[in-house]
Amino acid sequence: MKNLQKLFAILHKWKSYYLLSAVLLIVSTLFRMLEPKVLQVTIDGVINWYASGGKDAVAIADGIGRFIFALLPALQPHNLLTVLVAMVFVYIVIALLRSATMFISSAIAAHTTEKAVKRLRDNLFAYLQRLPMSFHITATTGELIQRCTGDVDTVRKFIGTQVVDVVLLSSVFFFSFGMMLNMNVAYALIAVSLVPFIFIQSYIFFKREGAVWEAHEAEQDKLTSMVEENLGGIRVVKAFAREQSEIDRFEKQNRAKLGIGLKHVDLHARFWPLSDMLFHLQITLSILAGGYFTLNNQITVGELTAFYSYIVMVSWPMRNIGRVLSQMSMALVAIERLSGILDAPAEDYSGIANTTIKGRVEFRNVWFKYPGSNFYALKNVSFSVQAGEQIALMGPTGAGKSTIISLLSRFYEPEKGEIYLDGVNLKEYSKEFLRSKIGVVLQKPFLFSTTIKRNIAYVNPNAEEEKLIEAAQAASIHEIIHIFPQGYDTMVGEKGVSLSGGQKQRVTLARTLLETPAILVLDDATSAVDTETEYDIQMALQQYTGNKTVFVIAHRVTSVQHANRIIVLDKGEIVQNGTPLELQQEENGFYSRIYQVQAAIENEILN
Repeated sequence: MKNLQKLFAILHKWKSYYLLSAVLLIVSTLFRMLEPKVLQVTIDGVINWYASGGKDAVAIADGIGRFIFALLPALQPHNLLTVLVAMVFVYIVIALLRSATMFISSAIAAHTTEKAVKRLRDNLFAYLQRLPMSFHITATTGELIQRCTGDVDTVRKFIGTQVVDVVLLSSVFFFSFGMMLNMNVAYALIAVSLVPFIFIQSYIFFKREGAVWEAHEAEQDKLTSMVEENLGGIRVVKAFAREQSEIDRFEKQNRAKLGIGLKHVDLHARFWPLSDMLFHLQITLSILAGGYFTLNNQITVGELTAFYSYIVMVSWPMRNIGRVLSQMSMALVAIERLSGILDAPAEDYSGIANTTIKGRVEFRNVWFKYPGSNFYALKNVSFSVQAGEQIALMGPTGAGKSTIISLLSRFYEPEKGEIYLDGVNLKEYSKEFLRSKIGVVLQKPFLFSTTIKRNIAYVNPNAEEEKLIEAAQAASIHEIIHIFPQGYDTMVGEKGVSLSGGQKQRVTLARTLLETPAILVLDDATSAVDTETEYDIQMALQQYTGNKTVFVIAHRVTSVQHANRIIVLDKGEIVQNGTPLELQQEENGFYSRIYQVQAAIENEILN
């Protein structure tokens, strides 16, 4: 019921349009109810004309027949041809009105559905942008893609056709049954005697369909994630000649999806034959009962014909209720999966958002562990950084270097302790404002599938050409860009596939520098460039950053030699804190060992 409420909540903004569509649909159904009555009046009119020896062609026993002829007083009821022409004319008018109202209703519903689903897609994507990093690291990309495309499309199909069909099927059933009751109560009850059994069968099918479809979509998520992962790492696959291994892995997952797909097919294969059997059994009972009532003069031949038309109309909704419930169960599963995104708590962007950031940072007794982890990534970490200082963070892999930056950007919150920026608790700042003042160059650069110029200008699409070139020069990529035939308009391909690792790092560095952040973070940002290029970048950064606070995460000694201080972490704790010269003199310290090893390697290379 909760998911059903969410489903209809999507339509709330356009409820007046759907209401208009429903009203027109009901009007169309009413016109449809008149068609068998016109047929009844025509048949009984012919029989009555022969029975009266050609004197009267009006079946006066029928109220609707009298009503039709009351509207057409100029007709001669004793003239059979006149009656037939009148009935054909009335039937055509009714059919045209029914078709027109049905067309308008369907058009309104279809256009409204597309608008509603567009809004759902927009809201879903916008909400994904507002979800915290803790959500994104636990959800797979393939799963989110499947939910934003496949599940949204499932919802679209249901509200675009089946919601309208619910109104249509309901109105057809109740109006048809009402017309049948008005003609002959006993016959009407016999005609719908199997309806409860059809409904029970459809309900059981509905419950099973939901469970099977949920499993089907879960397997589809895995398959989509596998394809996305494979294509994203196709260079690694080919580099290690693992194509066949990937094919085997995909086939295994595809077999799992096939198993669920076959269960879905089997469920439908069992439902529809039984549904058909009940439908035809109901028609058979109705024909036998109709023959009995006609032979006993309880209904006329015209009424029998009309009755049979209404029986088909009554049976049609019950015949299609399985399809509607099937689509509904799929839509409810889709809504449940979309709720996994829309019900997740979004980030709070309230707080200070209009102040000058100088860049003074202080960590006070900070403890932190990642969601789902039992181990602390940071343990009682305390340090302070003055505005304009360049601080290097070093340590073995997993020491907590990148975690410090994640906390500074408020991707996560400390479990214990406090972080201050310019003397203000970091929690007081708006996350959006804070992140706009902290420029991060990640170790694994990401580029969008567009031009180099647009990738650099991503943070500021309206940046002047001069500023963009300055940022590229500071990142030592400007000269390389001019080597490309299209220069800054060169397409980089998906995730920057046409550029080397070092070129991608420098483009992302230029992108961050264009933002002119108050605090600059270089997370192993020059690991993919040679030492000569790294030196050029460092010299350019010295001039470009000016008095900005800079955090450098690196493993190379050459990357941190210009830092004011170096903070060394190990297993989440600070084990060293001092200037490069001070740490170099600490024997057996991490920095001293790294310095000696890298110096020995360089001497070996030179010799």
